[in-house]
Amino acid sequence: MAPESGSFFIKITKMQISVIIPAYNEEKTLAKTLESLIKQTTDRAFEVIVVNNASTDKTRVVAEFFLDKLDLKIIDEPNKGRGAARAAGCASAAGEIFLSTDADTILPSNWIDVLIKPVHSGVVGVTGTAKIEDCSFFVNIFFKLFQPALTKISRWLLGYYWLAGFSSSVTRGAYEKAGGFDKALNSLEDTDLARRVSRQGKIVCVWNCPVVFSGRRFKKGVLRGLLSYLPPFIMFLFKSRRVNLSDIR
Repeated sequence: MAPESGSFFIKITKMQISVIIPAYNEEKTLAKTLESLIKQTTDRAFEVIVVNNASTDKTRVVAEFFLDKLDLKIIDEPNKGRGAARAAGCASAAGEIFLSTDADTILPSNWIDVLIKPVHSGVVGVTGTAKIEDCSFFVNIFFKLFQPALTKISRWLLGYYWLAGFSSSVTRGAYEKAGGFDKALNSLEDTDLARRVSRQGKIVCVWNCPVVFSGRRFKKGVLRGLLSYLPPFIMFLFKSRRVNLSDIR
């Protein structure tokens, strides 16, 4: 199935790419994320949209520091939740490809180019992998090996690659035809979107461009960190609307 038109390559050379970053109380981590976007080596135009999602700290102030360093929009989404924040960012986006990452994530300098390269007729979404570097040596290594394996396992369980919120891209056409992010979801909103996007065309995974995100959820142990994802995933599999991930901030 190839819903995207054959003129898509022409669009890529002209359009803006939109990088969407939801941010809830991320004053300590957001600057590094935005700095990694300044260092992107792409020659393509891109905008960055930071969605200040009901933050009570200086997240917006940190974002404003980068207004003259990036083509940056800062929007406020008062309804707290990952689904609501990502949906608000996409609604404000000008690009034909939406790239998603998180406000505690550092991106490789070739991240934008790698995430848009596979997008062609029939490929409507791309997902990536992640690693952590701020936990113990064992935890860092375990996660570096486990996270890509989990991506493959989820592909087997679900029948499609999930569009990881920390590193993914989706074409505007596929996103809109799929109905966009579910604003009611505060967890697995990216997996939910992937389920619907996969009906529009192919989702692929790139394995050679891992992003680095905060290991704060694993500071008290790998098992405890992983188990925090289990209840929302089970609820998702049973199509529950109460899909929530514990808040660590």
